[in-house]
Amino acid sequence: MSKRSRFFVVLAMATPLALGATSAAAAAGGHGGTTSVCTPSEPRVSIDNTWAWASPGSWGMPGQQLTYAIDVFNNDAGCGSSSFSVALSAPDGFPVSMPSSTITLGSASTGYVWAYITSPTTASDGSYPLTARVARVGSSSPAVSSGTNYYKVYSSDTVPPKVYWMNPSDGGSLSGRTAYVGFASSDDHAVKRLDLSIDGVSVGSTVCADISFECQLSYKWSIRRVSGQHTATFTSMDWMGNVATQTSIFTVN
Repeated sequence: MSKRSRFFVVLAMATPLALGATSAAAAAGGHGGTTSVCTPSEPRVSIDNTWAWASPGSWGMPGQQLTYAIDVFNNDAGCGSSSFSVALSAPDGFPVSMPSSTITLGSASTGYVWAYITSPTTASDGSYPLTARVARVGSSSPAVSSGTNYYKVYSSDTVPPKVYWMNPSDGGSLSGRTAYVGFASSDDHAVKRLDLSIDGVSVGSTVCADISFECQLSYKWSIRRVSGQHTATFTSMDWMGNVATQTSIFTVN
């Protein structure tokens, strides 16, 4: 996984497929023909976020830039590829940057474009709406679909992250030539960083900047010559500096 009021106007680009078009293909052999009918449908758009499962919004501190994935769904059936324009609006003072504002998709497929949104340094705590709009380009009367999400500004947090899915678990064991050591973490706001150490030596870390509710870290460890007892330390820190740590004492066979 492998890491956003101003409105961005997206310039239309030509597309090879106009709304309502149909395509026909003649059958080989001269025994008549078969017709493949293109059925255009209104596209759909949604905004990925990081705050819990099925809970809209991503948490950010005043002045922090957040990354959002704008998902576009081409709901056509039996058609060729179509291009879609994507626009994102945010409240005044929340600048929006979109490296790409168009996407081309085949029928019944989905894709995404990135959007980066920064809150004002003076923003008060609260949920600020973000609205994404998608339209088929090259159509004389394109259907426009919209989706809403939130930039959730916060300025205080005293709750440490949760650490779970530790591998190996406390009292567990590993065997073989190599093994994966890792864990996952989530927070009531957002996880910033994960660190992993084995026997007091740092072996891995990751900054949690992806578009996901939880952050994960995995380390591939060669265990052929390290049989015996070991200690893994799993550490998670949120953006306010709250830290959670779990340890596992395990055996390599």
